Amino acid sequence: MELTTVQRLADLNREFYEQHAVNFADSRPRLAPGVQRILEHIPANARVLELGCGDGKVGRWLVRRSAASFYLGLDLSPAMLERARQLSEAGEEKRGESGAQRSTLHTPLSFALADLASPDWLHILPSEPFDWILAFAVFHHLPGFENRVRILREAAARLAPGGEFVMSNWQFTRSERLRGRIVPWAMLGLAETDVEPNDTLLSWERKGQRGLRYVHGLSEEEARRMADAAGLVVIEVFHSDGLTNNLAEYVRMRKSGYI
Repeated sequence: MELTTVQRLADLNREFYEQHAVNFADSRPRLAPGVQRILEHIPANARVLELGCGDGKVGRWLVRRSAASFYLGLDLSPAMLERARQLSEAGEEKRGESGAQRSTLHTPLSFALADLASPDWLHILPSEPFDWILAFAVFHHLPGFENRVRILREAAARLAPGGEFVMSNWQFTRSERLRGRIVPWAMLGLAETDVEPNDTLLSWERKGQRGLRYVHGLSEEEARRMADAAGLVVIEVFHSDGLTNNLAEYVRMRKSGYI
């Protein structure tokens, strides 16, 4: 894919979340079942990095259960991050009413603006490696296979030995309703030959707001190739979420050094 096309698709998604961040977050008030299944594996002493944290639901879940010792959430949407901070601060005030509750809350929540398409995102990270890196519904919005591999490789380099990277990838083609949202590339002045196989342009509409997003149909086979390129070993793949319980594919990867 041409670099100019990669940038154009990345800009399309950035603009989508700038325009629809709050409305989009309101449409997803709860964590998906597959996300909760992953979070239940995270121990209390883990250092957690979340790529594409949105409004911080994962971080707040970890705090409520006193899971993890450190959490950093990154997102490219200032509006999403502001919402994450506000909701997290409101939760802290509510829990702080009880001294006993306050003493059990040991997970500091941190959020930072970051664009994974830029190598500068690595400079935001602390020097100490992470035990878990999470990327729920992120990689299928990153245009270009080489770009996705680079980002995964960069993230894997910040994992501690034995650490886990978990991604979830939207399997929208399994839904007739979602397939109906596919629109032609001509709407962006592009042709099928300008993008990669399984790249898709999807429409979105809620409460009178409309938008377009770039989505890549990221398969298990591609996820495994990405893991190999990043030096990670796939240890589990499962499907979850949606009315049919299969609209997201979760891929757990581990960095060598696990004992």
